[in-house]
Amino acid sequence: MEEDATGVVMPRVDSSQCIECKACERICPALNAPAYNMPRAAYAAWSTDHEIRRTAASGGIASAINKYVESVAGFSIGAALDDDFKVKIEPCNAKNIDAVRNSKYSFSDSQDIYPFLRRALKEGRFVAVVGLPCQIAGYRKYLGDHDNVVYVDLVCHGVTPNSYLRQHIKSLESQLKIDAYGLSFRAPEKGTANYFFTLYGRDGDILYSKRSVDGEKYNLAFHRSYSYRENCYHCHYARRERCSDLTIGDYHGLGQLKTCSFSDENVSMILANTPKGEVLVSQLAQKGLIEIHPRPIEEPIKGDLQLQRPTPKPRERFDFEKYIVKYNGDFEATIDKVLALRDNRERVAFLKGLPRRVARKIFNVLKAR
Repeated sequence: MEEDATGVVMPRVDSSQCIECKACERICPALNAPAYNMPRAAYAAWSTDHEIRRTAASGGIASAINKYVESVAGFSIGAALDDDFKVKIEPCNAKNIDAVRNSKYSFSDSQDIYPFLRRALKEGRFVAVVGLPCQIAGYRKYLGDHDNVVYVDLVCHGVTPNSYLRQHIKSLESQLKIDAYGLSFRAPEKGTANYFFTLYGRDGDILYSKRSVDGEKYNLAFHRSYSYRENCYHCHYARRERCSDLTIGDYHGLGQLKTCSFSDENVSMILANTPKGEVLVSQLAQKGLIEIHPRPIEEPIKGDLQLQRPTPKPRERFDFEKYIVKYNGDFEATIDKVLALRDNRERVAFLKGLPRRVARKIFNVLKAR
């Protein structure tokens, strides 16, 4: 897997090593679609551990799964940031349980985890594989389906190349004269529902914290769908049918199809897609790790467009595609240009519509007399 000229990681066959066995092609989920399952049940849920629920992206269900797996001497995985702000998939354990919690809005490197998964499976351990839907499809192709393996996918809007994140942090460090040692995309200190992009110092003190509405450029590029990998706009997995046993994410649309006595803040959505997924939800609840409330299956699907179709391309995405090539993968220069073009279009649209708005106002005033 190598970065191209625009910072996007893509697979490359090393011809000096390749023996033409075609195993990589046979196992690739992009070339060979995985099996899909229709959801069997839906739940609103959250971790019963207050600290996990406070610091997790939504209700902390992935962390509850990790705790359950640890209690049965099993094996699970999660995404963590390294010292260079690369996102890597690694085994979960007591030491990194906090590091893998909360959202990581960046492409994650999963290359090193495959041997660990294979070893855990051979040892007969219970294995919980948590990841993005495309990653789950790859893990399933690699490992296959076994009684002791459960696949859990996260509802995904799209993934931004990690090189853009690293460039942005370096730019902020240079502008603000700071040294960042930590990052959160949904800072618990600000409320995880508020999506603050936050950098921390060596001692955990906040050095920088902004939202999209404050002009945070990485946030704008991600949350407004400007900077995803191209394949994300054509995602095969953004659909109600799932390639996993369980699907988890923020609960959008809570209360739309059935009255609800609680808000959607710090609440997770769970879709149980297979009998194995239903069993895991039951075990988590029986052990007191999560609180669950059954909901209509259509409610979370209706409330979350990512469970219906891929993210559509906004106009600014086409600008981004043009300038990320022109600026040789320079994210900062590209997003500055994209935002400038967007703002200019909005100003032009405002001025073009001004005479009509003035005329309508005058007409309404005269009509009222």
